Amino acid sequence: MRATQTTTYRSLQAFLDRTSDKLASLQLQAATGKKLNRPSDDPTAISPVLSARTQIMASDRYIETIESGLDRVDNMDGYLDGMENTLIRLKEIAIAAGNGALSASDRLTYADEVASLKEELMVAGNAQVDGKYLFAGFSEKTTPFVSNPAYPGPGEAPVLYNGDAGSVEFEISPNELIEVNLTGNDLLLGDSDNDGVTDPGAIDIFAVITTVEEALRANDPDAVVAELDNIESAANQVRRHRSIKGNVGRRLETALDHMEQIKIDMETFRSRFEDADILETITSMEQQQQSFQAALNVTGKVSELSILDYI
Repeated sequence: MRATQTTTYRSLQAFLDRTSDKLASLQLQAATGKKLNRPSDDPTAISPVLSARTQIMASDRYIETIESGLDRVDNMDGYLDGMENTLIRLKEIAIAAGNGALSASDRLTYADEVASLKEELMVAGNAQVDGKYLFAGFSEKTTPFVSNPAYPGPGEAPVLYNGDAGSVEFEISPNELIEVNLTGNDLLLGDSDNDGVTDPGAIDIFAVITTVEEALRANDPDAVVAELDNIESAANQVRRHRSIKGNVGRRLETALDHMEQIKIDMETFRSRFEDADILETITSMEQQQQSFQAALNVTGKVSELSILDYI
């Protein structure tokens, strides 16, 4: 079949259109850094890309939750460290106050220091982060520890707990919850079920420190020394809770590393389908530009042909 000038011109025009479309696609890839800018670019890649994006967003949510849990546990550990140091100092005072050579005035001086230690313990128990009380359970807007105005009435404790026994749990991976809080009733009053009664084997730390202060003011060294075992048990109670939260912190760190690795893996998977190789894209774009320019030159020459050129 004879190719007419019109047929040739149409073929060149079609080639120009295809080359122009390809060049525009490559320019878009170079500008966005992505080879998948619309579903028609690669229909088979849409499903894996959307799946990877969903996984990445889920990982981001878990990472945010885990980091929040780590901040909470880290802040808690700082206050628990302060409580432990307070009780260590209380034990030092109790040992020193047992010295028979001390005068009543000396013990009053120690009593004033113990009162300061009790205040420090109260401040730590009422610690806040972002306006929320750390040791109040679910009642994060309620001051957990207050002095009991009825003390020293019969059966009255020196300090009351106004929080609750609520357990704050964070989801750190699919179907995995971890407790990130510590309630003050369990920590400082030894009352894990919050029924108002100190559990067997546990210590009401505020009661112990108050007893030591009262014994010092009464110049009763034997009563002070008698509290040494309770002071040590109180310190161990704080250490035990600190150890438990330390384990929680380690689990959170492991979960964070795992989620960050999942995110990296999903980003790599998504990139394989969605991201363009910039060097390859630019090279192809330059080739297409040269091909397009050559086609334009040929088309121009064909359009100039006339029968008069052969007469």
